[in-house]
Amino acid sequence: MKKYLFFILFFYLLSLLETSFFIHFRIFSFLPSLILISQVLIVFLEHPNKNYAVFSAFCAGFFWDIFSNQKLGTGILLMISLTVLLKLILKKYVRIPSIRKF
Repeated sequence: MKKYLFFILFFYLLSLLETSFFIHFRIFSFLPSLILISQVLIVFLEHPNKNYAVFSAFCAGFFWDIFSNQKLGTGILLMISLTVLLKLILKKYVRIPSIRKF
């Protein structure tokens, strides 16, 4: 329950900062999407058997839609599909090394 609340607050604050404060700091006239970057990092850093990343993708897409001029639902679909695709690739093709006791 605490992780769900953390994801809601984290993406809300990140979307507020991205639309109000970080809009003035452009890198080569390009504004990187911090919501997208943080969602990809959550997917990569999460344990492969956990599913908190799907809920965080929903929150990230929801706040991305609310604070943009897109139709409601496009960001949610984009984030959830990206998260599911990355989790499938990580589960199927990437083996995370572990230390085994002999």
